[in-house]
Amino acid sequence: MSSNVKRLSAIILISLCVMIFALPFSKSMGEICFVVILISWILKRILFRESKTLSIGLFKPVSTTLNPALYLLIFLGILSIFFTVSTALSLKGFFFKLLERIFLFFVVAETVNDRKKMEMILATIVLSLTLLSIDGIFQCMMGWDFIRHYPLRAYRMQASFSNPNGLGGWIATLLPLVLMLGVINSGYFSRKIIRYVMWGLTFTLGMCLIMTCSRGAWIGLLAALVFIGILKKRKFLIVTAIVVITLPFIIPHHIREGLLTSLPFTIPSDLQKRLFPSLILMQPIRINLWLEAIAIIKDFPMLGCGLNTYAFIAPSYKIGIEGGTYPHNSYLQMAAETGIIGLTAFLWLVFRLFSASLKNLKKIKDGFYSNVLIGLLAGMLAFLVHSFFDVNFYALQLVILMWFIMGLIIAVQRIALNEESKSGGYNV
Repeated sequence: MSSNVKRLSAIILISLCVMIFALPFSKSMGEICFVVILISWILKRILFRESKTLSIGLFKPVSTTLNPALYLLIFLGILSIFFTVSTALSLKGFFFKLLERIFLFFVVAETVNDRKKMEMILATIVLSLTLLSIDGIFQCMMGWDFIRHYPLRAYRMQASFSNPNGLGGWIATLLPLVLMLGVINSGYFSRKIIRYVMWGLTFTLGMCLIMTCSRGAWIGLLAALVFIGILKKRKFLIVTAIVVITLPFIIPHHIREGLLTSLPFTIPSDLQKRLFPSLILMQPIRINLWLEAIAIIKDFPMLGCGLNTYAFIAPSYKIGIEGGTYPHNSYLQMAAETGIIGLTAFLWLVFRLFSASLKNLKKIKDGFYSNVLIGLLAGMLAFLVHSFFDVNFYALQLVILMWFIMGLIIAVQRIALNEESKSGGYNV
């Protein structure tokens, strides 16, 4: 490999680290990093070619078990352009959203190809989460965060995110990974002081998640912790997770009032309602938003109304005057935009990701890789569950995180299995 190719590979890796570190604080930095990665990747492929003639095969992505499902999503995206209610919006959605996200997945899976690079990415995530939690705590204490200067609204922590649900989704996705880093017994993360830091960060992130009052994120984390408990055969973790997450929903009103009045400080009534929510999660406003999405699906059942067109068409289906444009259910929005076929293709992608990963997990003997893989899969599950109650697939920061995590899930399996088998015959 030439020195230029090595430099470009280093630029791509550094850009990935900067992207995942800065994304919670700056959407524009994420976009800048993507452009740098794209240009560097193209130049790397051109410089690394064996012949001097350019060909389409030169830019062929790395082979993974998800490729068939990803190619189907791309094909359906192209098809959507011809059956859309707005060609301009769907073209923009296809090239600047769908293709960008899939490209990011392939770059992460290809670039993070050894233990050192994986540890570098993980350390960057931990540093970013540490800064994010400090910013959130500062916001709760001072009334504004020191990075974006967002005020504390309705006593709900949001840190540098534009809303508390965004912060809740980010924490719920990455907290399981930090938790699993705290139990690793090999490699860099096995050092006692680092393990203590991971446990401290896990606790802090848990407190921050509670302060977001994002109930969808709470449920997502519950699913992740139960998932970890099953895989690690830790029944106490499952029981603890269920008790902690469900307690706010099941405490009787009179006991809740007694607990709150006995506190030496006063909790505002609006914060009380969010910290101790009703058993009925579905508010009338959200139900109306879901009904609007279902109405669109009925009119465009197979291929949907077109990529990136929900906000364009939704006002025509408005039931009430409240609730905003989006349905706060990523799956309903995906079905509305890409049809039942598009949603099925995405669910197939998720199924392939988890089925192949769980199968390969049984083959991985190294504790570092197995714990990282479990943490990433649990975080992905939390993200997917939370997405049932929010717009995670369509929020810039969160959707980039989703594809980034998917790339890391594939990368950690490739590294682990290739280390354990010098032939490198595993395909993940």
